[in-house]
Amino acid sequence: MRGLHKHFHPSDIRDSVASRNSYGQISLRLKLPGTHAGIPEPLISCGRIGNASIVFIRLLPNNRANVGIDFWGAELAQSPDFVLPAMDAEIDVTCAVPAFFPAEGDHEWAGITAGAQQRRRSEYIIAVNGTTRLKGTLQYVEPPHSPIYYGVNPLGGSFVSSAFTGAILRVAQRF
Repeated sequence: MRGLHKHFHPSDIRDSVASRNSYGQISLRLKLPGTHAGIPEPLISCGRIGNASIVFIRLLPNNRANVGIDFWGAELAQSPDFVLPAMDAEIDVTCAVPAFFPAEGDHEWAGITAGAQQRRRSEYIIAVNGTTRLKGTLQYVEPPHSPIYYGVNPLGGSFVSSAFTGAILRVAQRF
């Protein structure tokens, strides 16, 4: 019985209180909700009202989805639709946005070239199950160590909903 409960109601590690990120790309293990509303749902919200990066997933009919990022006031980018293993599958999402990295020239880069620093502070990448689904460049000024929220969007905006309806099973960040 306990195993069945865990299958349908996995634990969710999201916290409505912002954390301070270390540095580097963020990886999430998600349990999809099993339904599709066609609404962009937040996976990661980073920043402050009016100056935020919001990574989202939109679940679509026929086991399909897309991912995207809303740079508040600057750009909205979305991937083409892709096939999911199932509407209630567990998937891995990895993303990098400029705010996840130190300011250019900061001592935290520890020997990483100026070109690589500039690239990390101006590109975004979202991968699902190891496949890059969205990639682009954008100069978006958002301070390093901005507050990060997982599975919720308390920052607002007009495109992404307030909460992810699946479960966040694991979060990791690596520089």
